[in-house]
Amino acid sequence: MSPMSSPIVALFLTFFLLLSAADAFNITKILGSFSDYSTFNDLLTQTGVASEINDKKSVTVLVVSNSQISGLSSQPKDTIKKMLSIHVVLDYYDKAKVDKVPSKPLTLTTLYQQSGKAQNQQGFLTMTRVGKQVSFGSAAPGSSHDSIFVKQVTTQPYDISVLEISNVINVAITSSPSYAPNASPPRKALAPGPNKSPLASPPKTTRSDIPAADAPSTTTDSDASDNTSAASIASASAILFIFASACFMLTMI
Repeated sequence: MSPMSSPIVALFLTFFLLLSAADAFNITKILGSFSDYSTFNDLLTQTGVASEINDKKSVTVLVVSNSQISGLSSQPKDTIKKMLSIHVVLDYYDKAKVDKVPSKPLTLTTLYQQSGKAQNQQGFLTMTRVGKQVSFGSAAPGSSHDSIFVKQVTTQPYDISVLEISNVINVAITSSPSYAPNASPPRKALAPGPNKSPLASPPKTTRSDIPAADAPSTTTDSDASDNTSAASIASASAILFIFASACFMLTMI
């Protein structure tokens, strides 16, 4: 092995780690730049859903403004986590793709479906075009579809997209009272259906292929907030250590 081989390998490893860090995203930092979603952001952190989002490769987060999510904050923590998980789609949808949604309902898999606790199609959403609007709703039978797409907040193609919807998606949650936005008292939970595994098939709806967007949608450059996670600090420290080691080895050549 030549004297140059070790330093070169170290430099390539450092470069690879730097690229990996650049591709990562942090939903807490992303939403931290938008005060309109501070309550939603806080609930993601408190319930641990934020960490689950950061572990995904490609997600769409359906956020709700502070004025529309206040009622959810008073629910039990377990219910809040389930509701937030339903607002995380395990696929990438930006405004360009939403604008091309057909009139036939499109079935989306959510983070809640992956938990293994979803029953009666509660882990799926349907996205449907109604005239000039696109609505989101639970695929569970009897659920309303009154959550309307408002705007694209920010994207990081094709890793994470943040879209604002008009209100919290209403869905019956078994084992705890369902959350119905702007309703008092809360509705009783619907009777649970047969148990389904996390890999249960979505409802039998015909899915139309959505043409890929001609170009990535414009991203919003958000300033990084001071509140970085411990994981991010650890990753940065590791990268700096590797880079310093590589530089030291180069001086030995």
